[in-house]
Amino acid sequence: MVGTVVTDSEYRGITYTTSASATVTMDLDLDLQGGVDQDDGTWISAYPGALTDFAARQTDGTNRYNPRILSIRLGSMAAAETLTLSGNVSVILGYAWTPATANDSGVTRTSDLVLTHDSSATESGHMLLLVA
Repeated sequence: MVGTVVTDSEYRGITYTTSASATVTMDLDLDLQGGVDQDDGTWISAYPGALTDFAARQTDGTNRYNPRILSIRLGSMAAAETLTLSGNVSVILGYAWTPATANDSGVTRTSDLVLTHDSSATESGHMLLLVA
């Protein structure tokens, strides 16, 4: 998992899309729910005994996901470039940006699933995200 490049691709259900040429590298994707791993779907296929298989019965149309901590590296993020998350994620609850250089002005959350680089220059850095 450490060092997996996820730019414009899906990783564990979340797609990471940049608006320009930045690279996104996944260092950690930690599910904050106790229990089985989110990638383990064996419970879905069959239930021992006479009961029918488990099936989704959601009726409200809202699909909220479990909280996760994501640790990613952003390489060569251009001025005003955006990083958009999609797929098995509903909202970015919080984030912390650590730029590779001291004069980088940072990143701002511009909507529920979009982060925008606030610098006038191309920069790299590390980001810690809390998503659900």
